[in-house]
Amino acid sequence: MEFIKKNITLVLGISIPILMILFVAGSIYLPGLFIKPHFNFLYVSGDNSYYYYNNGHQYSVQNNKLVRNEIKQPENQNYNPPRVESKLYIYDVVKNEAKEISFADAQNLNLDSNIKSPDNFEVVYGSRGDGFFPFFWGGGTDYNTRYLKGHNVSKKLNLQLNGGSYYNNFRFIGWIK
Repeated sequence: MEFIKKNITLVLGISIPILMILFVAGSIYLPGLFIKPHFNFLYVSGDNSYYYYNNGHQYSVQNNKLVRNEIKQPENQNYNPPRVESKLYIYDVVKNEAKEISFADAQNLNLDSNIKSPDNFEVVYGSRGDGFFPFFWGGGTDYNTRYLKGHNVSKKLNLQLNGGSYYNNFRFIGWIK
């Protein structure tokens, strides 16, 4: 105790940075312990008609229900893109896993097609850092990973994807109410 009284400035000089580090670490990691997403979502893989001719249909939400829209391949198209079977998946946010679902079962779901869930989470692309400024310039969007983000918390998603390429092979359909 005598040492602290004699060297109060030294003790303060060392303890303030340590307390700041603990405060910043706590403000980053504590919200993730208490704030959890509650709404699962439906997504489709292999449904991107720009890159694939996906068996002539694409999914959307109308009146909170899933519908399948027919797409006709242009007759004058010389390029014959690869056919990919699109598949629907329910993503369980608690288990952090995806499960395939049939179109008939998915039609019975009550869906919200808003970008943000009712509890204010959204599915976003990841980002990558390819270097440390000013030595290496890099960074940008990582199209191969998706995260569930909201309330200053993000969680990497373990998606199941269908098709030849992971890039641009995911399309969010809606939140399950």
